[in-house]
Amino acid sequence: MTDTPRHIKEIQLKLWLSKTPGERLHQTIVDNDAAYQALRKFKIDNDLPLDGLDPAGEYLAKKQAAIKEK
Repeated sequence: MTDTPRHIKEIQLKLWLSKTPGERLHQTIVDNDAAYQALRKFKIDNDLPLDGLDPAGEYLAKKQAAIKEK
């Protein structure tokens, strides 16, 4: 974002770097999951297809289908 003042960004960075790598990883996972759940809910509420939300699952399904075809 461009509306956050520089001194606030510096404080946020200092706080982030004061956490252990494990704490930062955990926070990243929690934040990513929250974003995923919000996008999934939005798509469900607006009757949009859920494709693209599980690329690993789609890859595995295609791989299993290819194996069955052989």
